[in-house]
Amino acid sequence: MYSSYKIQIHPHHELFDYCDSLCFKAKNLYNITNYYIRQVYTALRKEIINENQLQVLSDIKTYLPQINEIRLKSYEKAKAKPKKVDKNGKLIVPKLKLFEMPTQEKSFIGYTFVEALFKVMKQIDYTSMPSQSNQQTMRKVYDDWKSYFEASKKYKLNPARFSGKPRIPKYKSKNSCTTCYLTNQITEIKNGNILKLPGTDLQLNLGKVAHSEGKLQQVRIVPSYGRYVIEIVFKSEQEKEIKRTDQQKNEFVFEPRRVMGIDLGVDNLATIVDNTGLKPLLIKGTGLKSTNQYYNKLRAKYMCIIRNGKVPKEGIFTTNRLISLDRKRNNRVMDFLHKASAKVVEIALKRTIDTIIIGRNVGWKSKVEMKKPDKQTFIQIPYATFIEMIRYKAERQGIQVIDREESYTSKSSFLDNDPIPTFGENHHPDFSGYRCSRAFYKIKGSNVLIHADVNGAFNIVRKQVNDAFVGLERKHFLQAPKKIIIMRKKAKLKALA
Repeated sequence: MYSSYKIQIHPHHELFDYCDSLCFKAKNLYNITNYYIRQVYTALRKEIINENQLQVLSDIKTYLPQINEIRLKSYEKAKAKPKKVDKNGKLIVPKLKLFEMPTQEKSFIGYTFVEALFKVMKQIDYTSMPSQSNQQTMRKVYDDWKSYFEASKKYKLNPARFSGKPRIPKYKSKNSCTTCYLTNQITEIKNGNILKLPGTDLQLNLGKVAHSEGKLQQVRIVPSYGRYVIEIVFKSEQEKEIKRTDQQKNEFVFEPRRVMGIDLGVDNLATIVDNTGLKPLLIKGTGLKSTNQYYNKLRAKYMCIIRNGKVPKEGIFTTNRLISLDRKRNNRVMDFLHKASAKVVEIALKRTIDTIIIGRNVGWKSKVEMKKPDKQTFIQIPYATFIEMIRYKAERQGIQVIDREESYTSKSSFLDNDPIPTFGENHHPDFSGYRCSRAFYKIKGSNVLIHADVNGAFNIVRKQVNDAFVGLERKHFLQAPKKIIIMRKKAKLKALA
């Protein structure tokens, strides 16, 4: 299990220039690595080769003999050493694998090839960064290319799942910075609470962060709204942790018995129900909504000032005031979501829940049909982040979390056990009720009212676990929900000049 702690480095902090320099170098190394991969990959796939591609291929041809000579010497040294035995008792025999010039069939050059090339070339962006940090930056480029190849395969099978054709990784912008990764082999925590960083005598006092359980795994330096955030990652083992693969993400790790359902919304950020017979709960999202509304109002005002009388490509588009406003809004939103997700897990523990089911539809923000003000509010709430916060906090306590497609859960009547079809399938549902107002769902032909979001949350659970509510009486489902208000930060959302 991994836990991450963040420390903000403001422009007047003594480590700011150090962070700025490392992240700028990381950006340069990312771009030059991506440049070599792109030039070779595209050059061997077309008939006409431009000057940049010819230069890259010429560099590879020039330094390839030196690279193979180094690999041959390393192989001979490994062969001369005493042979080791693996876990199964078999001898580990070193293998010699020499590099070859890229061809049309093998136009993608691998990580070990490019790293060996940069070492022999003494590429300035590679050598200017601390060892291992430069390797981690290069690996990030290959992670992006791996995602591109996987997305391309899925796109060929089912283009409808994508909003557009996947494209090869782009370069980072010229004046920007990117995340710098420092491994635990080049960083350490000294004297219990002092973080030592490579390439500088400056140190960072971690305070309470240093007393976290676990072993230092990684330090990340992340550019964030004109500042830098140092993220310290610890790794620890926990017996209750739910170990999931990507395929198990929406599957049962164990058979659920005590189930909680969550319906996400705007005014009610999370509507919580369960099969224990206890009263439903509403975590109010009006605080988050007002934060976004006031942020939009201020941002529109400041943008109007700096863009007044300018043509589309003339003048500036951001200022220190706007960056400060963005940062403060982001901090307040993340603070609110952390408190709300912690409250959800706290409720689950009190009610001894073993499974949390959260309703979410793929692409619901891009395809939603709402009025402009409502759509703006809905789109600006990071539901995916909120779900992941609930997930990792819950799995630390041994509670599994499943996110479930939730189409027609608001239209279907839970009390009448209406069918809940999936959007896009051929169906002609006839529901037993309708949403008579913002807050209530009414059963046709009767005066029975149930809270609309509570009805949706019950249906989310029923759509995943059909027999979750067996044994409960009708009165348990008609209880009025209790509201929970998350306290926000007292600091005003006012941008500094």
